[in-house]
Amino acid sequence: MNEDTTKGAAGVFPTSAAEAMHQKRYSLVTALCMIIGICIGSGIYFKADNVLIATGGSVELGVAMFCIASAVIVFGGLALSVYAARSEGTGGVLAFADEYLPRPLARIFSWNFAILYLPGIAAVLCWVVGVYACMVFGLAGSFAQQMLIGVVYLLFCAAWNVLAPRLAGWFQNVTTFIKILPLLAVGAAGVVFGVAGWGGTAPGLGLGWTGATATAAATVATAAPTHLGWLLAAAPIAFSFDGWTISASIAPELKNARRNLPIALSVAPLVILALYLLYFIGLSTMLGPAAVMEAGDASLGLFFARLFGSGAQTLPNVVALISVMGTVNGVVLSAMRMPYALAQRGDIPGAAAVGRVNGRLGFPVASAIVGVALSLFWMAAHAAVTMLGLLPNGDISELAVSFNMLLTAVLLLRVLGLPVGEVGALRGRVAPVIAALGCVFVASSGLMEPVRWAIIGFYALVLAGFTIWRAHAR
Repeated sequence: MNEDTTKGAAGVFPTSAAEAMHQKRYSLVTALCMIIGICIGSGIYFKADNVLIATGGSVELGVAMFCIASAVIVFGGLALSVYAARSEGTGGVLAFADEYLPRPLARIFSWNFAILYLPGIAAVLCWVVGVYACMVFGLAGSFAQQMLIGVVYLLFCAAWNVLAPRLAGWFQNVTTFIKILPLLAVGAAGVVFGVAGWGGTAPGLGLGWTGATATAAATVATAAPTHLGWLLAAAPIAFSFDGWTISASIAPELKNARRNLPIALSVAPLVILALYLLYFIGLSTMLGPAAVMEAGDASLGLFFARLFGSGAQTLPNVVALISVMGTVNGVVLSAMRMPYALAQRGDIPGAAAVGRVNGRLGFPVASAIVGVALSLFWMAAHAAVTMLGLLPNGDISELAVSFNMLLTAVLLLRVLGLPVGEVGALRGRVAPVIAALGCVFVASSGLMEPVRWAIIGFYALVLAGFTIWRAHAR
């Protein structure tokens, strides 16, 4: 071995290549935008009616629901910031698991995150890009067409994240800014309309609304919550906050990571919660809870029409497309780095090749190829599951998120083993417990339906297969 090489867990890797992979490309702003941009997908724009229906039209209970649903990301971010301040190892949360969990459990956590979770949600999100692209550009919108557009966008994201990572980071920042504009606009309009006393006066646009009509009033009546049943509806809302752990994957490439990543993990969740609450309260104030429930997913279109005329009703689809494109970019950025992180630990077949960094690009190209291949595999799985109707009320990403949350709960609870004098009572004791309980609560909502157990069994077989392989690997 010469002076330009170093010994890793999987073999010999050039020192210069390792240094290239740890080049400080990203700033605190990019880390914040990754968390905010990945968590704020397209779903939040169409959740207000679901929340109001679950709470019987009560805006106050809706606010409580969002706060409960955000417990995972707000307190989870605080707990993970403890790890982030101590480590900037390759793989982000994989490095945290590797350092603080027992080795077998750390491997299961890492395989789930890198092979099931990230590629799984990337696959479904790419399909969603296809869905909104068809809506925006007036295409037929067949499932095959949507999937084809998704595949093309996945390959596009992969290419520019490898060839122009700074440009990809810039795109992440811009799309994050664009996707929060509607949330801020709705919140500001709600404040103005509320102060002026014009709340709930949105025109019906041909549906006969003049505020809360008899039909909408009936909607409120039938939506009245039973006892505390509305609390259970907080679990699906929590999926709108998922993705916060992904940003840790850029820790080795983040400037002053031990300072900036904890800041991002602590601040971004609060920003996301504030934006969601602004949007929910603003929409409910401007249109009125009854009108929001009656309009359903069209409520944001109704908002734009109220401000800009009926022709603006299609704007939500444009916003949703840009939003989910930014989310996919952030997920792909992370997914392509995960095989490299596994290779550094010898936890993936062909680790020496996967962990090799291209000196000219400063990026592990083989790792990117594996990440894209895994995403394409899960896109094929998503297509099969959808066409066969195996998950009539969901998709494979919900199961991937649920699995990941269960394992994340274990990682969060490990913070309790650190000296409280070093981490503080809030981050070291209170936050891990609340976040872990939230993870289990949300995960159980995605895993309890019997129709999902066959796919859950497949996930378990994949993890078992890797465990058996690793036990027999030299």
